[in-house]
Amino acid sequence: MSNNLAGSNNYLQLFPSNHTSNGLISYKDGNPVMSFILGEQDRYLIGSSVRLVGNIAIYKTPAAPHGVVPAVGDDISVSPKLSTYGILDQIVISSQKNKNVIEHVRHYGRYLASYLPAISSAQEANGHLGVTANTINNLNANDLQYVNNQNGVSDGTADFQFRGNSFCINLPTGFLNSKQPIGLSGRGWGTGGLIFDIHLAPDSAFLNTGSFSDAFYQLSNVSLICEVINPSVDELSRLMKQTSGTMDYNAISSYYTTIASSNAIINFRLGLSKVLGVFINFIPSNYLNNLAFDSFQCGPLINNLANADIAEIKQLIFTKGGQRMPLMYNLDANVRDNALSTVADPQFYRNYMNTFMPFMKIMKTQVGPETYNRIGETVQDQFAEAGQMFGIGVQFDTISGEGEDFKSENFGLQMETGLTEDNPHSAFLYVRSKQTLVFNANGLQVIN
Repeated sequence: MSNNLAGSNNYLQLFPSNHTSNGLISYKDGNPVMSFILGEQDRYLIGSSVRLVGNIAIYKTPAAPHGVVPAVGDDISVSPKLSTYGILDQIVISSQKNKNVIEHVRHYGRYLASYLPAISSAQEANGHLGVTANTINNLNANDLQYVNNQNGVSDGTADFQFRGNSFCINLPTGFLNSKQPIGLSGRGWGTGGLIFDIHLAPDSAFLNTGSFSDAFYQLSNVSLICEVINPSVDELSRLMKQTSGTMDYNAISSYYTTIASSNAIINFRLGLSKVLGVFINFIPSNYLNNLAFDSFQCGPLINNLANADIAEIKQLIFTKGGQRMPLMYNLDANVRDNALSTVADPQFYRNYMNTFMPFMKIMKTQVGPETYNRIGETVQDQFAEAGQMFGIGVQFDTISGEGEDFKSENFGLQMETGLTEDNPHSAFLYVRSKQTLVFNANGLQVIN
């Protein structure tokens, strides 16, 4: 398209470059990655405008031409915190011109399981997100409107594309959430186009069922939409003389480990020079990719899975290079003095929420006394709201925005816990750090 609308915006629709012949995409049928190419062009991308759109249908058993939709009462559900977001396992954003990776967020569904409830209210989960991502913050209601949706099943044609639920979801990443327009040119003032590789979650992670081992989800009519800015003639003339450029953004990095003792230690060489904050969520390791459990639940540590005996976290110590940082003191939980206490610990809660945005600026959230407490539930439909939303974290920089240097020193976390039984837990650590993208006509480099 020629640049004859200088200063205006255009809306683009991208289809998967690895599109299947019938237009149906599912992890079950060997399509775990969707790739979208936004070609090199003399325009700016508005990162926050990027949306994944399409239709999703959930089936309890395969049957030609698609499958059998679960009936009301069938024990199939998905995480009510995420609904359609639960299909996202990894996001990789790279340059289309030279294939350099700009941002790679692993364990993306687990990240969103903490992030989305922390920054959105219950009203938004049932309203705006309910329309775009099909969320309802009640598991049974979510099943009725999402899992049991019969839309399109009466059409018997094999190529019928519009089945199940429509969705239009944004992709929250540090790079796309940057407030700066993203140059797409390969002449020195942009990234040389972008490739979006979206890795899908396996059916065993997305779905939760005890009776239907062949249950799966299927996507159709999938595309990526976005908004781009056409530079004016004068601005484009100036940009053509620009041989290089930079862009700052807050990237999301993910790390994984397991803990299985009363003195749990997490230690990572982050290799990042401007760390702003970290948060961690937990899940019993045998719940992951297990159809019998919700792989996106974020609860406290559990000793006994049969009766959800809580293994309380009694103390936290955050360190940098072995020294306490940024808190120069231990965080002692209220349960340390009262083993029967199940109420949310205010110190843990404040520091955890502070990693998403400054605590005093949080005007809306689903994380609160009901969802952050230490009441054990192995089955999330027995829990209030959309399930448990527990996590721990700490902010390293709330003033300058430049972060803390962990390039040469390790990040550490020491936890005194009540874990006394052989029940390993998976710990997903997410680090928000400031990074700089440097680009020119020969390529680009990420400085972290």
